Amino acid sequence: MKVKIHDQQRIFEGFINLDKATLQFEKFNGRMSRIVKRLNVYRGDAVAILLFDSKQRSFYFVRQFRYPIYTAEPENAWTLEVVAGSVEGTDQPIPTALREVEEEAGFRIDADRLKPIGRCYPSPGGTSERIFLYAADVAGINRTTDGGGLAAEEEDIQVVKMSEQAVRQAFISGEFRDAKTLLTLHWYFGQAKRSE
Repeated sequence: MKVKIHDQQRIFEGFINLDKATLQFEKFNGRMSRIVKRLNVYRGDAVAILLFDSKQRSFYFVRQFRYPIYTAEPENAWTLEVVAGSVEGTDQPIPTALREVEEEAGFRIDADRLKPIGRCYPSPGGTSERIFLYAADVAGINRTTDGGGLAAEEEDIQVVKMSEQAVRQAFISGEFRDAKTLLTLHWYFGQAKRSE
């Protein structure tokens, strides 16, 4: 299917970038749409890693303050999430995932511990951000640091260890609100169900 870009410009540049385009797209009936304007919040790619310990039947999450959530639900602004981070510059997803696991949760793991789950676009109507989803079994690995993120970036991350039973209950009761966390947990519990 065809897309015709008439004009494209960056209208804001910063931690996120905002692009505006004037375009037409091919409709399902084969005709081109009228000229429309569309916005794209460009953040680049990101990674998200579900950390679990298959021997202890537990999970490691991170909790941190999220200003955008504060604007919608102040009481839930300190969210419980999987480890995640942005793929910067010319970096690739796997080295980024390994770096984020160590920075945020304190585990130094090898690439062979990462199991690719898939990738997703968290809000395809508004942003081109693509998140590469992974799971990593940290059974038998001791944390090398306390994690907690980078002080230089004013990160204040709490590492939270939870039993599988507690995670399942929190998952069912709707305590997890972060999309990437929900997706990785759906994958995990779906895998567990298939192996029963």
